[in-house]
Amino acid sequence: MEGAILILLFFALRALFAGGRNPVAPDAADLSGQADSYAAQGRFELAEQTLNRLVQIAQKKDGPDGIEAGIYLRRMAHFKMQRGDLAGAIPLLHHVVYIQALNFGTYSADLLQTLDWLAQLYHSQGNPDAAIVMIRRMLEIRSKIYGEQDGGAGPVLNALGLLLHRKGDLGGAADAFRRSLELHEANSAVDHEELALCLTNLGITLSQQGQLREAESPLQRSLSIREKILGADSLELCSSILGLAELFWKKGDIRGAEELYRRALAIQEKAFGAEDARLIATLSQIGRMLSGNDEYEPAEPLLRRALALQEKTDPKGSLVTAECLEALAALLIAKGEVAESVGLLRRALKIRVDLLPANDAAISITHGTLGWSLFRNREYAEAEACIRRALTLGEQAGEEAAVFVSTQLFHLGSVLQERGDFAGAEPLFWRSLSLRERAFGADHFSCAQVLETLAGLRMAQGDAKGAVPLLRQALAVKETVLKPSDPQIPVTLVNLALTLQQAGMPEECEPLLRRALLLYEHILGTDNRAVGSTLFHLATFLHKRGRFSEAEPIYRRALVVTEKACGPDHAETAGTMGMLAKLLQTTGNFSGAQLLMSRAFNIAAKTLGERHPTTIDMKATLNGLMMKALPLNVN
Repeated sequence: MEGAILILLFFALRALFAGGRNPVAPDAADLSGQADSYAAQGRFELAEQTLNRLVQIAQKKDGPDGIEAGIYLRRMAHFKMQRGDLAGAIPLLHHVVYIQALNFGTYSADLLQTLDWLAQLYHSQGNPDAAIVMIRRMLEIRSKIYGEQDGGAGPVLNALGLLLHRKGDLGGAADAFRRSLELHEANSAVDHEELALCLTNLGITLSQQGQLREAESPLQRSLSIREKILGADSLELCSSILGLAELFWKKGDIRGAEELYRRALAIQEKAFGAEDARLIATLSQIGRMLSGNDEYEPAEPLLRRALALQEKTDPKGSLVTAECLEALAALLIAKGEVAESVGLLRRALKIRVDLLPANDAAISITHGTLGWSLFRNREYAEAEACIRRALTLGEQAGEEAAVFVSTQLFHLGSVLQERGDFAGAEPLFWRSLSLRERAFGADHFSCAQVLETLAGLRMAQGDAKGAVPLLRQALAVKETVLKPSDPQIPVTLVNLALTLQQAGMPEECEPLLRRALLLYEHILGTDNRAVGSTLFHLATFLHKRGRFSEAEPIYRRALVVTEKACGPDHAETAGTMGMLAKLLQTTGNFSGAQLLMSRAFNIAAKTLGERHPTTIDMKATLNGLMMKALPLNVN
């Protein structure tokens, strides 16, 4: 009997182990199901506690680094990820990697998913370097297992490229995207979305590197693939469209870029609705582009709409809000509507100060922009304080902020000059020029701007002779770096001519003015305001030299052009009319002179005020002409 019982017990145990079970297995299976149930209910702490018991059971059975313990640790890490405990998940996954490598080998495919999770966690925590290490190890494993032409490495290389791109390593990112593209094309004869994504990423990266010609082909190709696969109105097309639009913008094809931007905006509006926050970036991009191209009227409603959507989405204000405020402010400054821009920039500055470290570069930039806007709004004291603050922050940033510092020095010099502090302004302009020459070279347009400002400062101090060499140098720079058709060249030609005249060096004045006139007529047309102004300066020069017969027709043409460009009741029209009247007075045409001077005086009194020096001078001349017109009383 006893022998029979032993035989039955033997068969029962054999049946138990033959089924792959052990005395703790039923309990483990129950616990595992219980952990999943807790997780499904969102009770992750209980799920993790249950898994922790399973880990202890498995470690007691197989040792601390057994594969079953690794499975439970990985599930525990996944639960932590689900409830947002990323920092808690990372060490668990590193332990899992160790267990998998120990049990399956360093180049086991089992490691790939765990490494991928680690890469995602590190990226989410803002640690791209650690994420890159994980992805490079994944690529090494795939290469060892599947070979150099492994098609599955394509998406991994794309992820690596994105991480390198976000770190600012554009060269490394482009290499990763190119290799991903090679693998996609080698392993599939059919165009697919992953290929289009890789092409888009490569095109955008090349564009940001300044390789515009090389960037266009992948962006066009990605758009074509997506249109074929997804249709012309699919939301997924937008990344390709927007990347291509930015490329066209950089190439100077504003109309081509605008068409693409508006196409992307239409797709987004159809997908999300007209009041969705996801439209903000596209609205801002179109608005900034048009504003930068001096197309303020179509740009303004786009930028205002972007700001309104952002404020509706985030009433408390974020860095995106600050960017929207600053973009609209820049447009208003360019339009001359400075008062509103000041209010927008004050709001942007407060947001940045509240959200960023005190020494953040963005704060200094906003301080500087606000300071310049305040200067343009004639609020000089506050403008000076803002610009000095921006300058201090820029100087603390070191050599990398040299160009920014140069701009703030120039702006601060302009404020001091306007306030009459010429001695304080001049060394600031010279420091600004030195920094620009070091950053860009002496033959840079921005250096010419500072040289002309220094010349103006010398003129304000009555030193016309000191201003002449500065203007000559500025002209030489402009003629070196600008196209012959650039309107900035005749600006300097006229300034130099007028300065030479004041310096008592009239020999070059006439040829400089005539050259400027020809350039303006060629570049801007014959009826432009600048043409009228240059004609006026030329006529005045001839008038003062006593060449009355030459000056009169030029004055008359200047009057026609200025009246057409500025209007019949403009101060410039009055000024030209008054000088022509004085010329007619000099040549004895008193009735013609009186008629013109009377009109000029009325316009000046209306536009400049009766106490303005020009108006007073016109009134005195008119009175003299009227006295000449009175009949003599002969007794």
